[in-house]
Amino acid sequence: MTKVKKGNILLVSNYSSDVGYAWWLMEHFWVLIARHFQKKGSKAFLAYPSISEVPKAIRESDIKTIQMTVPGTTPSERDQLRRFVKENNITAVYFTDRPWFSPTYAYLRFLGIETIIVHDHTPGDRPPVKGMKGFIKAIRHRLPMVNADKQFCVSELMRYRSITNGRIPANKCLVVQNGIPPVEAPKRSREEIRSDLKIGPETVLCITTGRAHPYKRFDFIINVAADIQANHPNQDIIFLLAGDGPAIDELKTQVQKLGLNEKVILAGFRPDARDLLAAADIAMHAALGEGFSLSIVEYMSSGLPVLVPDIPSVKQAVDHQKNGMVYGKDDTEEAAQFIVKLARDTTFREKLSECARTKANTQYTLKACTGAFQKACETVFPM
Repeated sequence: MTKVKKGNILLVSNYSSDVGYAWWLMEHFWVLIARHFQKKGSKAFLAYPSISEVPKAIRESDIKTIQMTVPGTTPSERDQLRRFVKENNITAVYFTDRPWFSPTYAYLRFLGIETIIVHDHTPGDRPPVKGMKGFIKAIRHRLPMVNADKQFCVSELMRYRSITNGRIPANKCLVVQNGIPPVEAPKRSREEIRSDLKIGPETVLCITTGRAHPYKRFDFIINVAADIQANHPNQDIIFLLAGDGPAIDELKTQVQKLGLNEKVILAGFRPDARDLLAAADIAMHAALGEGFSLSIVEYMSSGLPVLVPDIPSVKQAVDHQKNGMVYGKDDTEEAAQFIVKLARDTTFREKLSECARTKANTQYTLKACTGAFQKACETVFPM
């Protein structure tokens, strides 16, 4: 019998150690995989491209952090990786949002890496690839050395995308359905939060949280607000957009030009973003694509009906007129009509609210996500 080489794992971050947003879930996965390797008598190392403040979850774990770019683009970076792999007996690498196929994987295997895992959170809807192009892609994605060994997918839909568009072998794709912990009670009351935001108790508040990036389409939401102001001027609805990013200056200009200063609040980055959900009545998520949106599930868990575009990857958790509303992708008028309907029909809104909370807290829990991830780790790295 061939003796299996016992080695350690290198976890690779795509961003600096102080980046927030949905990376809390990746930190959770890193801690879980580190515990799994610890049970095997092995260690886990985490490579950040730059390190400032290390997240609490990582500080309190047994993970060893290092500033290193993997696989590196310069001779010195490659040399640092080579020495690190050798000195620390690294035999496995866990990537996030890296391609299934990459010639650099051959270099990693040359250094001694035996197992490469890619956890795919990349957003977007991609059509099946068929014919000769699909055949060639399928052959390429079965070549040894230059492909990963397993891909963890954040939902069944994303697994289907990997198989039909990525042409990755089905037995290489494992589902780890994204989930969230129970939404905690806010530190402040709904009334206090609204008072700070200068929003009256009867105003219907539609919230959006996330990075102010063009892909998230905050601009579309602002256009929806403009439609409501033009066609339903007496409807007391305010939009709260909480998030910072590269599009923020353009969004401020858009609000100013449309005369929406009293209807749209650009709150910027808010560390209390989850607390803000308690002050809202409706949520809207207008992104062009997702892997599986944690924000949408957080809205639902907070009891907010969610408006989403008719884009498969974005609307995965939402059932039209059951726990949210699905509008035409670029249809500002329809989106505006749905928001007005929810604002006017309190009974309907409350019905969707309860169904949203129930679905999020039963189907998309962090507990279930953790169990699926642990099972995937056991499959790839048996004890």
